[in-house]
Amino acid sequence: MQNEIIGLKDIHAAAYLEYAGIPLTLTRVGTRVVFEVPNDDRSLRLLAEFQCNPAIPIQDYVNVLRRLRGRMLDVRDGRIHDGYEEGNGNGKISPR
Repeated sequence: MQNEIIGLKDIHAAAYLEYAGIPLTLTRVGTRVVFEVPNDDRSLRLLAEFQCNPAIPIQDYVNVLRRLRGRMLDVRDGRIHDGYEEGNGNGKISPR
C-alpha cells in the first residue's frame, strides 16, 4: 500500500508546491515541522520540476515562502493565530 502523503522537510520545495496550488498540512515532530503533501502524480511532478530550477515570478514565490515560514513558526512554537485552525491535537494545522 502506498502512503497517501509525502513528508517534506525543505521549506523551499514546500513553498514551490504551495505556489503551484498543492495543499500543505504542517505537522510538528519534536521541535521540527514537516510539510505534508498528497502523494499523487501532480505533487511528484512538481517536486521533480522544482529540482530543475524552474523560472517563476520571484516576488510571488517569496510571498508564499514568507507566509509559509510564518505558519511553520506558529506550528513549531505551538501558537495558533486567526486564519488557522487546530488539527486533531497532534500538532497539525491547515489554513481555513
